[in-house]
Amino acid sequence: MYNIDLRSDTVTQPSVEMRHSVVNCSVGDDVYGEDPTTNELQETAAKLFNKESALFFPSGTMSNLAAILSWSPKRSSEIIVGDKSHIFLYEQCGASQFGGVSLRTVPNLSDGTMDIESISLAIRDDDIHEPITSLICIENTHNACGGQVLPFEFLQDLKMLSLDKNIPIHLDGARIWNALTYMNKPPHEIGEMVDSLTVCLSKGLGAPIGSLLIGTTELIQKAKRIRKALGGGMRQSGVIGSMGLIALKNFNDGILSYDHNKCKLIGYAINQLDSFRVKYKIMTNIIFIDILSYDKSWKKESISSEVALLFKEKGIRVSAWSPEVIRIVLHKDINDLHVEHIINSFYEISQLLSG
Repeated sequence: MYNIDLRSDTVTQPSVEMRHSVVNCSVGDDVYGEDPTTNELQETAAKLFNKESALFFPSGTMSNLAAILSWSPKRSSEIIVGDKSHIFLYEQCGASQFGGVSLRTVPNLSDGTMDIESISLAIRDDDIHEPITSLICIENTHNACGGQVLPFEFLQDLKMLSLDKNIPIHLDGARIWNALTYMNKPPHEIGEMVDSLTVCLSKGLGAPIGSLLIGTTELIQKAKRIRKALGGGMRQSGVIGSMGLIALKNFNDGILSYDHNKCKLIGYAINQLDSFRVKYKIMTNIIFIDILSYDKSWKKESISSEVALLFKEKGIRVSAWSPEVIRIVLHKDINDLHVEHIINSFYEISQLLSG
């Protein structure tokens, strides 16, 4: 019986190399800044993106929140985000909960970008009736837009707007490693386009926990105080930081290209079927799939959940994303035999649904 989990690239198991790194790493109290392994991880990540400093966090959500609060120290600040962004949809509006920061949405286009003119119009005037725009947030790759990689031209145009309006840019780069792999660009070229960024080590790269906020030394010092207040101050964090260093090594070794290639193979097979269709262009490791045929006895709002159950019977776990859409995410623990079983299962379920 198969046990294939395609719900996210966060479900991976730490490699043997990662587990061994925990035993051999040097540790200290990171709240005092004395954990050598965590310090190495932070310095390595900052250097990759040609930034001054970095800070280790338990999660990307906390890292994004600390970035927003660091850039928006005054209550009643407002940040600009995409209406399909992870920060807006899936992070509990933490900026409002903890910092009194409001979120102004601009529609995400199908490629994950936002219209530059719409962003410009969303920036507040210097008016006592209005909040103050403190930050523009983008996401790359863009999860809810199908793992799309933001075009580099968009990043360049947004940077020009940022400099013109004197509004900093924060990048939610939970899967920036996938974007870099697709674009075949060194990290520092993306780093130059933004003022700060969050990167995850537990999505795709195989670490069991951890994200980093990367930016200027001044920003990171602010974020360190905020991290402590949020309960994110960790002590001998090198035991997980050591696995983060292996995760960065995995990126440098090109681990993500295998996920992307398997994703395209599965996507091609899906598009040959009657009951399913790939929703977005496949660029990285995420596939959103429209359900075209289904049992007419199913309730409209539960179609994707019913389809997910059919996959579960075949030993495959998928996400019921919306009533007629499922999502699958490839990762390092999916091998060639798994890919074959996934494709065969899509074929069999398509045959069943199309009658």
